[in-house]
Amino acid sequence: MLMSTVIAVALGLTPAQDNNGVQLVSGDYSTQIGRYSQFVDHRGKTHLNGIDRRGLRYEVVVDKHGNVEASLADAASFGYHTVSFRVQEAG
Repeated sequence: MLMSTVIAVALGLTPAQDNNGVQLVSGDYSTQIGRYSQFVDHRGKTHLNGIDRRGLRYEVVVDKHGNVEASLADAASFGYHTVSFRVQEAG
């Protein structure tokens, strides 16, 4: 799984639509997502923590079933908002 693409979807940088349908997302988003670090916790969840190109912090958590929860800094409200979706490899 390309974690940079997962981050790009969470940050809203991809052409993904806000609905329940299946969507194929691909591409190189590495220059748009900024710097991030990655680690796997004792439960097998992958944590991606970073700062996007605008300087805003984000945390994306992906479990072993492909469920994604993202907490994204919101510059307009000086708070955070969350995004959730499910991801899987195309095939």
